[in-house]
Amino acid sequence: MKSLNLKVSRHFSLLLFNRTHSSSSQTPQLNKPQIQKTFFKSNTKDALISRLCNDGKFKEAIDILCHQKRLSEAVQLLHHIDKPSASIYSTLLQLCLHQRALAQGKLVHAHTRASGFVPGMFICNRLIDMYAKCGSIVDAQMVFDEMPERDLCSWNTMISGYAKVGQLAEARKLFDEMPQRDNFSWTAVISGYVRHDRPKDALWLYRMMQRSENSKSNKFTVSSVLAASAAIQSLRMGKEIHGYIMRTGLDSDEVVWSALSDMYGKCGSIEEARRIFDKIVNRDICTGTAMIDRYFEDGKKEEGFSLFSELMKSGIRPNEFTFAGVLNACAQHAAENLGKQVHGYMTRIGFDPLSFAASALVHMYSKCGNIENANKVFNEMPCPDVVSWTSLIAGHAQNGQPNEALQLFKLLLDSGT
Repeated sequence: MKSLNLKVSRHFSLLLFNRTHSSSSQTPQLNKPQIQKTFFKSNTKDALISRLCNDGKFKEAIDILCHQKRLSEAVQLLHHIDKPSASIYSTLLQLCLHQRALAQGKLVHAHTRASGFVPGMFICNRLIDMYAKCGSIVDAQMVFDEMPERDLCSWNTMISGYAKVGQLAEARKLFDEMPQRDNFSWTAVISGYVRHDRPKDALWLYRMMQRSENSKSNKFTVSSVLAASAAIQSLRMGKEIHGYIMRTGLDSDEVVWSALSDMYGKCGSIEEARRIFDKIVNRDICTGTAMIDRYFEDGKKEEGFSLFSELMKSGIRPNEFTFAGVLNACAQHAAENLGKQVHGYMTRIGFDPLSFAASALVHMYSKCGNIENANKVFNEMPCPDVVSWTSLIAGHAQNGQPNEALQLFKLLLDSGT
């Protein structure tokens, strides 16, 4: 065993050296002790790993490599362990999952087979999770099929994996076959239906969940079915879910409040959407922008502009989606003065000239007839997009400058945009 440990230590030393000195012409020099000594003197962490390997403490060495996110080197150490433990495999598979490293995950899985290791339910579940999240649902299903027994986690991980990639028939088949279900099982399929534009199926399954004795919706479930209600603009269903939320105490969660506000807004009940919005304690710019956009979509420009002003005064910093929405509303209603104020604020906080908020600025000034400012913003853009070109060309044409519009159109063709 001592000779094996020394061999592994030398192997790891060579591995580390090769990682930093890639030239193949240096390979003959690797066995020289002074090179290894110099290398480890400059890197105490690698010296520690080599010493751990020399002492047969492979798990500790792999733990350090995994902590340093050096997955490939950690996997290579597997080949020098006679019988790796479940803990070692678990650590490696977890890092494979986090790094979405499918190839390395397959190597670890192959090693479990080659070493004669018999994976228990925990390692099998970790393999399924790794494969599903790395995009290899076929391999995940293969592990699932080979399991002598499965727990709730095994079923849920497979169902969630299928639902996330849009294989809803497979997800539903497993869901119908599973011996028992929990909230995660129901929510995984419901959210899969919503995510892949099947809101009616989501609501039908939610009805089925309500009739189940052992199932109780959580904030993720109701947020998904509220999104489904919004997608088909079913205010009646949305109100029914709202009632359930109030009865079960889920109204304390801000994710739920945001989903409720969104549902009411998309179902045309803008006043109720605002009432819900005002109850959200820790508002962020996403919920604020969504509410502002609802006002503009409903033709309530004053309310939209007023809420934008409130958000800025509250210290919430607008993002490019907020700016673009407000600037497009300014363009639609020829509100150049407000557009200029927004532009000034964007300049003060430093906006990205490559963002679509810059395109919205060009559009706003062009629609408001201020071609000089439109040109100025356009010329400051490093790489104007088609929307910016089109807005500026239209602005020149609509403001009695056809020759300039034609010249810009030729420049657009020459730019290859």
